[in-house]
Amino acid sequence: MNRLRRLTQRLRTAWTLWRSGGSAAVTGHAAALLRTRLGVDELQQRVQGMTSALSTWTITSWIEQATLDPTPLISVVLPTHNRAALLPRAVASVRAQLYAAWEIVLVDDGSTDDTPAVVEDLRAEMGPDRLQSIRVRPGGVCAARNHALASAKGSLIAYLDDDNTMHPLWLKAVAWAFAQRPDVDVLYGGIVVDDLLRVNRRGSGMLPSYHLYQFDRDRLASNNLADMGAIAHRRGLAEARFDENLREMGDWDLLVRLTREKAPLVLPAIACFYRTDSPNRLSGGPTAKVDYLRVRTKAQAP
Repeated sequence: MNRLRRLTQRLRTAWTLWRSGGSAAVTGHAAALLRTRLGVDELQQRVQGMTSALSTWTITSWIEQATLDPTPLISVVLPTHNRAALLPRAVASVRAQLYAAWEIVLVDDGSTDDTPAVVEDLRAEMGPDRLQSIRVRPGGVCAARNHALASAKGSLIAYLDDDNTMHPLWLKAVAWAFAQRPDVDVLYGGIVVDDLLRVNRRGSGMLPSYHLYQFDRDRLASNNLADMGAIAHRRGLAEARFDENLREMGDWDLLVRLTREKAPLVLPAIACFYRTDSPNRLSGGPTAKVDYLRVRTKAQAP
């Protein structure tokens, strides 16, 4: 009896699909069921992840031993707000780079904790050539990044958030990639996320995972493909600015702007280590839905 019921239900489904979309709809539905039962989509995702990881290991190994000439100055844009305890860790990750030609452009977005004192200590220790420090009235992280871009001296621009850390080879990878591809103006790499469950505030307990997404303009119109710390570009691009009306998702908006006319280079290299356990994270905040709709509307505009 149960078999008869299942067969009847399947015939009804097939008939409904055929009436609405013909044989193509029936075939598509059958293929989707088969893929789900066999786990083909999950297998494909795993294979793609393994391929990205292997490519990243290969490129990283090559970059580590490569000799670069010339060595352009890279400005690292680093906004901060009330992260006195975390800021030194982020700065230390830039100081640990295996590429020497860099400066940090640090913008304190009106912090009310000990951040100003921490910044002064860092500046005294590192010197003004290594650390530009700017203090502004609270205007949000996007406005802070715009202040940094206006003061950056490097011919290349990279980014870092104050609660994350940069991979030691990232700036060398950026310089190498732009030297290899003078036709490229924008690139992005991958990130290691400490706990994917915490990203969307759905618990915790996952092991760190690597994420590098291939560039797809249609997909970018609906979802971000690169974290702020994974994006780099040449200085002076007309679209290299941040929408100061956004509280979050500035990285998505920037990537949409920078790639509207020309695709970026997807660089198989780890850019940063993305941490989800920091207090006062912007992601998923009270303006998330509004910011998402604002960026998506612009991304989908002709």
